[in-house]
Amino acid sequence: MKNNIIKILIVDDHPAVRSTMVDVLNEEGFQTDFAEDGDIALQKCMVNTYNFVLIDVQMPKVNGIEVFRTLKEKNTPIPHFIFFSAYSLPELKEEAIKLGCLAFLQKPIRIEKIISLIKDYKSFPFLVYLNSCKQTDSIIEKLDSLGFHVVKADSIDETLIQLRQINYKYLLFDSDWPGSEQESIHTTIKSLQSNTNCFETNEDESVEDALKKIEEHLHKEKANSYSI
Repeated sequence: MKNNIIKILIVDDHPAVRSTMVDVLNEEGFQTDFAEDGDIALQKCMVNTYNFVLIDVQMPKVNGIEVFRTLKEKNTPIPHFIFFSAYSLPELKEEAIKLGCLAFLQKPIRIEKIISLIKDYKSFPFLVYLNSCKQTDSIIEKLDSLGFHVVKADSIDETLIQLRQINYKYLLFDSDWPGSEQESIHTTIKSLQSNTNCFETNEDESVEDALKKIEEHLHKEKANSYSI
């Protein structure tokens, strides 16, 4: 991230849980805030910017799933949600993953796992190769705010060089590029046997819609990896 600060909202109705997580995460260099119920969490998310929300599913007034769903209905960029629960709640877990949570974890909370999840999530390299400079700058700004290490390529040759030198986790390129360029990208990735995930967009697609596709994929991928 540009300012290298990750902002986290911790939501739990147990004071001991909140204070412990705040203390540990602050020691790790994160910037934390907290809320004691879902209603306060929702209000804080509406006026503040957080990168992650760590929230108990079963909350007074407004539960964790309702907080997440309400924010998604606003159709604005939202934090990555990490849910935790002391009970086996398969239906709520399924709904959380479907909505696009980052992870659904079982209590007792393993804070070291949350720390690893957050640090791992922001460490993935992202390569962007688009035609529109304005669209490129907007998307890079958004991806940067999510914590990704983003690299911009200005030509097909530079894109292919980058792909050969670094195993990028994600690549976003313009679907309006000539077919030969698109084929060379896919051929290069296949020949290197890398695990690069490709996303396509163009100038007719809004930045918000392009990012929504990416985030839905990332959330689903991470939720499946870290749900326990």
